Amino acid sequence: MKWENAYLIISIIGITLISLFSIYFPNTWGITTLVILLLFLLLLLVFYEKQVNRSKEIALISILGAFSATSRIPFAALPSIQPCTFIIFVSGYVFGPFAGFFIGMETALLSNFFLGQGPWTPWQMLAWGAVGIFGWVFRRIFYGRKYEFPMALFVIFLLGYFYGIMMNLWYWLAFISPHTWQSFLMVMATSIWFDTLHALGNLIFMDIFFKKFIKILERYKLRFSLFSKSASTSVS
Repeated sequence: MKWENAYLIISIIGITLISLFSIYFPNTWGITTLVILLLFLLLLLVFYEKQVNRSKEIALISILGAFSATSRIPFAALPSIQPCTFIIFVSGYVFGPFAGFFIGMETALLSNFFLGQGPWTPWQMLAWGAVGIFGWVFRRIFYGRKYEFPMALFVIFLLGYFYGIMMNLWYWLAFISPHTWQSFLMVMATSIWFDTLHALGNLIFMDIFFKKFIKILERYKLRFSLFSKSASTSVS
């Protein structure tokens, strides 16, 4: 049995046991969901290692992840406003779901070495990784359509609230008791202004840089034959 398969089996068993434990001990939901999330992210890393074996692709993901993480730091003084969500979304749009997801993961992990690591980091990795996947899904649905750019603005605006929901879910599981829909709505209400600033920031970055950033990444992708072949993007 290959070590990847053994790790998969062990992780599935571990996630199942931890999930059952959290059912009987609901006050431990914060730590148990964190452990499950870490196992899940490690599983994705294992499968990603089998999918991507070209040094150019690995280097590109590392560079874009570092660039996205660095771009977050100068905006740290502005609550919830940063270009990371936009960069991750466009990266997933151009390079596909795996690249988008891991650029999102790298963004959270690297930037938090400067802004502060904690139990929220894996949830940020998951949230921003999902943003990269949404970028790929968006391309699959709207690529080449005349209303692609307006829809991109709408989607990136909503992703600001999606990110907020993910982080609120972590806070609700870890620190709020009892776990009811009323208490979750209370947590959501306390962060609505920060989520709105995030969404508006996404909208501004998308409106200014979307077309230019895609053209640069598409040119790089075609020049070095990275990931899968695709036609150059034309966003109207």
